[in-house]
Amino acid sequence: MLKNIRNTLLIAVYMAVLVACGSGGSGTHVRPQNEVAKTKGLALYAEKNYFAATDWLSQYWSKHPDDVEAYVALLDAWQQLGEVTQVWKLLNESDIQAAEVEIIEAELASQNQHCDESVAITKDINHVFLSEYWQPRYWLVRAQCLAVEKQHLAAVEALVQVEAYLADELNIQAHHDQIVNHLLRISEAELILAIGNSEYDAIMQGWLEAAYVNFGADGVSGEGWLQQWIDHPASSYFLDLNQVNSQQKVAVLLPFSGRFNAVAKAVQKGLLAAAVADTNNQNDLLFYDTGSQAENTAAAWYAAQENQADMIIGPLDKASIDAVELLPAATIPVVMLNQTQANYFQFTLSPEGEAEQAAERMINDGNKRVLILAPNDAWGERMTTAFAQRFVDWGGQIITNTYFQPAQNDYSAQLRQTLGLVESQLRAKNLQGFLNLNLSSEEVVRSDIDAIFLAAKPSFARLMVPQLKFHHAANIPVYATSHVFDGMNNEQHNRDLQGVRFALSPIEMNSSSLQEVLPFDTQRINTDKQLFSLGYDAYQLISRLGWMSRVNTGVIEGLTGKVTLGLNGHFKRGLSWAEYNNGSIIALPE
Repeated sequence: MLKNIRNTLLIAVYMAVLVACGSGGSGTHVRPQNEVAKTKGLALYAEKNYFAATDWLSQYWSKHPDDVEAYVALLDAWQQLGEVTQVWKLLNESDIQAAEVEIIEAELASQNQHCDESVAITKDINHVFLSEYWQPRYWLVRAQCLAVEKQHLAAVEALVQVEAYLADELNIQAHHDQIVNHLLRISEAELILAIGNSEYDAIMQGWLEAAYVNFGADGVSGEGWLQQWIDHPASSYFLDLNQVNSQQKVAVLLPFSGRFNAVAKAVQKGLLAAAVADTNNQNDLLFYDTGSQAENTAAAWYAAQENQADMIIGPLDKASIDAVELLPAATIPVVMLNQTQANYFQFTLSPEGEAEQAAERMINDGNKRVLILAPNDAWGERMTTAFAQRFVDWGGQIITNTYFQPAQNDYSAQLRQTLGLVESQLRAKNLQGFLNLNLSSEEVVRSDIDAIFLAAKPSFARLMVPQLKFHHAANIPVYATSHVFDGMNNEQHNRDLQGVRFALSPIEMNSSSLQEVLPFDTQRINTDKQLFSLGYDAYQLISRLGWMSRVNTGVIEGLTGKVTLGLNGHFKRGLSWAEYNNGSIIALPE
């Protein structure tokens, strides 16, 4: 009898083994809801076979909904497959709290463009106990959303932590580029407070100090940093280490013949003055005449490349620019000195760029509703369009824009209508009629105007501003570009423009700090200062072009302004701001 019982037990065990073995094959065999399914699911998840992992883990978790390890793996497997619906379903079906679950929730918030929620979720996660798999996920989602929220210092900290988990050199380089771009968006005051903060490790401190000296943009301030941090990843961004050649051959294409001769000469003087001041590199400048009507442009273009120039600066005039656009692309870097449709760097004295800066300044000053007053010509229309587009992009509202005939001297009729004085007069008259009383009334400017943008050159501005004041608009701030400027010593012109705020390049401001760093007196420049400064700053780009292409928010403190390079290859000049006050010009805070 014992023998029969033993045989029965053996058969039962054997059948159980057969069922267990059959659960791993194909067909309709039933898979066991036990640790075997969990082990198999976790193994497939570790192998990144996410689809198969979800099958095993789903069956296991349905029977063991309190198992944190299985739940996290299942949740993340669906996340890796991009099955957002399944992820949300699981999140709603479980109350399990874990750092890994919160990271996935933060990633979902980021994907749905709710970065404020993502930052809030990750803020309270204790990352110390996260595995090497989850650490980079945590820091990366924080970095991405902190950047969106413009918390650049915190984004840098997160990116520095991510780097420890990167292996591919290309990824590391792109990662460093992100760090640099965020660093250069941090204010100097915030950098100063962060430097020396004991919460940051040595690598973070090196990045902060590199940003503080602006990656050696002046070619001098980086020396001390490099001596201390030569093995730091930020060292590759320093200007001193990004000059491919200590001396470069540069072809300069300018219209020395014909009506633009004086313009070309002024730019040339700026280039030569910068070359003389450059005692370290002494780049070789080769000047080519593009002709009075661009007739020599093609020859100059080819000659520059045949003479093995390392870079081309120019052309300057529109005819030559148009000619270049029809030529085969250059095989060396080109910095155009006027606007172009070609895919080259552009460094210009663009009036439209100044109008855009005026729009930004007005928004930053709290002026959201504006009038635009401009001359009725092509230049006025270009300025109006550039200003309006940027102003609206930044959240402003154009109440109205009005064009005036430049040759006209009296703008009263148009101004009265634009400023709402006619409507004010009519309202007062109607009120008197309604009340049948002889009331005294005063015309008032419409109340929905915060400021006025005046697109004007000196003669037009000198007529317009006094008439604005005469027509009760004296208390409305007026903003303009540098085109209203007519010299420091033109007292009558300056008094006519009392209160006007306008953009101005540093060379025109003649600041004492500028005089201290220049090897010459700007007062002795006997040519167009703007064009001189264009040439001077164009020379600074020779050694810095490669550096600025990598550090695309790097700044050159130039004579034309704070020069930065946009992602589109266009250089932007950050101008100073000033105000006419009792015949003098006073600088405004940035």
